[in-house]
Amino acid sequence: MIAAVDLGSTNLKAALFRVDGSRLAEASSPLPYLVHTNGRSELDPTAVEDCFFEVLGSLISNASVRWEDVRRVALTSQAQTFCLCDETGRVISPFFGWEDTRAVEEASLLQRSLGAEFHRESGWPKVGPGLMVAKILWLRNNSDWSESHQIVSLPSFLAMRLGGPHVTDRNLSAMSGLYSLTNSSWSLPALEALRIHEHQLGKLVDPGQTICCTGSTRLGASASDFGIVMAGNDHTAGALGCGCHQGRSILTLGTAGVIYRQAGGMPGPFPEGGLWGPFPSGGYYELLCLNHACSALDWADKFLSGTVDSQRFAGVAAGAEFREDSPLFYPSQWGTSAAWLGEGNINELAFAVFEGIAFALRNMANGMLADGEIVVLGGGSRLDFWVQLMADTFQMPVFRSKRDGLDGAAKLAGCKIPDDGAGDSVRHFPPNRALAGRIDQRFARWNSPNPAGAGAKSGFVGKGSR
Repeated sequence: MIAAVDLGSTNLKAALFRVDGSRLAEASSPLPYLVHTNGRSELDPTAVEDCFFEVLGSLISNASVRWEDVRRVALTSQAQTFCLCDETGRVISPFFGWEDTRAVEEASLLQRSLGAEFHRESGWPKVGPGLMVAKILWLRNNSDWSESHQIVSLPSFLAMRLGGPHVTDRNLSAMSGLYSLTNSSWSLPALEALRIHEHQLGKLVDPGQTICCTGSTRLGASASDFGIVMAGNDHTAGALGCGCHQGRSILTLGTAGVIYRQAGGMPGPFPEGGLWGPFPSGGYYELLCLNHACSALDWADKFLSGTVDSQRFAGVAAGAEFREDSPLFYPSQWGTSAAWLGEGNINELAFAVFEGIAFALRNMANGMLADGEIVVLGGGSRLDFWVQLMADTFQMPVFRSKRDGLDGAAKLAGCKIPDDGAGDSVRHFPPNRALAGRIDQRFARWNSPNPAGAGAKSGFVGKGSR
């Protein structure tokens, strides 16, 4: 059997598979944050480790099997999240999440230092404060730094706790700003700019490569009894799970909103704002990321209602009546009532949240989506109201896949997961062509020169703000 684990931004999820691809059991748990705000994101490594092993324990219990029956553990993960360990593997810092953007000055400094070559080398259009490369420089400037420090990504840390060595796969590493796509290795210019060494980042392996375990483990089985498979970033795993191919774009509605597609065999050039990286089966992918999707949705729900219940919140939004001048929502401004522009009742404010995130994704896509279809994944994909709104906003058919990143991770670990065609999807959401003109008008207003929510008033005092 193969255990696949998705180290997402909101929940840590796991599933147990037979080699034939059948799923035997599932388990999940919320990721334990120390700090999680608009601009800061930290996790306690000990709490993350405990959560990881609790989920694995629940998985085995739910399947009524033994750990000795598990031959591989496949790990797919959010990117950019890392901690520092000493040379023995002992943790000496919290995890810094991908949503942590304190390294603004460091990002600017690195952009000047690395220049235009950074885009060709890393696939990122520029150095941003959320990138691992910028956060490492921030740590150098704000902590006691040593060349003996190991810089350990989230999946690498948990692989080490499973008895494996410090390794990172090339697909995940390519999102760090520290990896050279042209050389398939750590980027020498980035290492020199940070004054760090390759050994601090761990050994590079290919996604899908089995890593032998040699150390101790908390699983109750000998570490030599199974191997670890590093299964790339969670968006790549999701694309693999549902049969991503050219002409079939993937939209993930998770903590972040991500548009992902296979881009062919040649690296770039891609539109400004897009990331490109290596696809496990060959060639490259293109990825566009909206940092605030379900994170903004959950905050808005709690602000307006006092609790978070996405299904209920979608029902509230569905009760809104259309008005041309109804309020707008800007997800980049989440964290304050200034995220809304204009006045409205709670139904209209809730609708604006779902609409505003859809508009931000449409704005970001800027023509990247090919004519064809969109496959939607992530927690937000379970909200029929929102998925239909996406189909209407993009004026493209949307399919909700029955597969996910756990299937993709298991596939990389050797499971026979079939490609998920449109006919195998859970549900098909065709666009309502009659709404195209009205949506275009709202979209144009959302993109008007008015400040994106700055200083706006919603005319509603949310329960979560009291």
